[in-house]
Amino acid sequence: MAFVPRVARAALVLAAILSLTLAGMATAGTRSAASRFAVGSPQLTTAQNLAIAHWGTSPCQGQVALTWKRQSPGINAMSLWTTLGTDPYGDPADNQDCEIDLNPAAAWDWPKLCTVIVHEYGHLAGQDHDAHAGHLMSPIYTTPVPECTPTSQPRAVPSRAPRPVLRAG
Repeated sequence: MAFVPRVARAALVLAAILSLTLAGMATAGTRSAASRFAVGSPQLTTAQNLAIAHWGTSPCQGQVALTWKRQSPGINAMSLWTTLGTDPYGDPADNQDCEIDLNPAAAWDWPKLCTVIVHEYGHLAGQDHDAHAGHLMSPIYTTPVPECTPTSQPRAVPSRAPRPVLRAG
């Protein structure tokens, strides 16, 4: 066995730890949007609640399914629904089988994800696209709505193990 001085061993250990840490950070940065913003997560639930508050209604009798489905490049999301009427935007009370499909290939951060969900909820609530660039109902995302700013992003609730009760005695 070769002799390795303590300083060299410490440097090797430090290099190994740094290498593993950087690898872990790279992996975390490449996690898919579908795992970072999982269906049922606090983030998606908050985005849906912000959308309901924004439009003042819970479309589709509150039954909107969120899914991650690959779509054509350039499409962030798509809302789908059936209606009992003849005009898909005419009477949103007639909308049913509502679904919002988020494209996992799109580049997502919290403000964009939240704003796109508010936009798609707008369709389910009877709003068609707005031709004016920069507006919420524009077909192209450019700017987050104020309620979807980075500071409004919910954090996952940490799991907490029960603490033992210490008794004096």
